[in-house]
Amino acid sequence: MNKTDYLEQLSIFIENRVGELYSITSLLQKEGISLLSISLSDSSEFGILRLLTKETEKAKNLLIKNGFMAQTNKVIGVRITNQVGSFNNVVKIFNKANIDIRYTYTVNEKNDGIFVFKINDDKFDEATKLLELNGIKTLGLEEL
Repeated sequence: MNKTDYLEQLSIFIENRVGELYSITSLLQKEGISLLSISLSDSSEFGILRLLTKETEKAKNLLIKNGFMAQTNKVIGVRITNQVGSFNNVVKIFNKANIDIRYTYTVNEKNDGIFVFKINDDKFDEATKLLELNGIKTLGLEEL
């Protein structure tokens, strides 16, 4: 698998308190790092902020330097058309192969969108090959 087969997502662990998200986005803005997608989920004590940016390593190093816990993860991105069933068609491929989707979110574009899927690392290569066999191209960062 080469770098064009997947996206690198930045995951940041943040405390559930006022101003924490702003602290992160302010740091990124000051360094000129643009966000392509953002997803925030929480539990009772902490949240996980997931970002796509064209400067993943720069953002990660900046956040770690400023006391945040951050790591990168491989995720699958697939471009879809805005029509009923697009999402289900991709999920069906994973379901037939018994591949668990850990979480998913979207990146919106003008007319179409991109689905982002987190798959367990031990099934990642299998998942990208299955998509390719079914005529679904996975995206690399340069295609965002």
